[in-house]
Amino acid sequence: MLQTIGIFQESDKRNKRKYRAVKGQQQAEGKTPGQALDSLEKLMTSEQKDASSLIVLQRFQPDALFSQAQIEQLQMLMTQFQNAIQSDDSFSPEERAELEELIEAEWIAAIARGATIVAQTSQTETK
Repeated sequence: MLQTIGIFQESDKRNKRKYRAVKGQQQAEGKTPGQALDSLEKLMTSEQKDASSLIVLQRFQPDALFSQAQIEQLQMLMTQFQNAIQSDDSFSPEERAELEELIEAEWIAAIARGATIVAQTSQTETK
């Protein structure tokens, strides 16, 4: 079974950059994407570690596939979601649905970006 791990860039209260790795309900953070991923791996069971993983690193730079407005809304909802988890507050079904829609939209954009890179690489290699 393929598991997806998302790595998101965030800023803390002092506006320092940090990264959060998320796999389902599990999450961990670090100063770099690698640190966040390593911290998340420590939380995973051996069965989860043995499964194939696809890692998506979100750099949060707008492009034709995912706009600045979408990035800002995704970041806001991710922050609210993290705060809700940490403080045992509720995260409304509407907010969860919007967050899931934005994550899916970014996922589709990431796949399209990847396909473009593969196509460009293939063209370069055949020349």
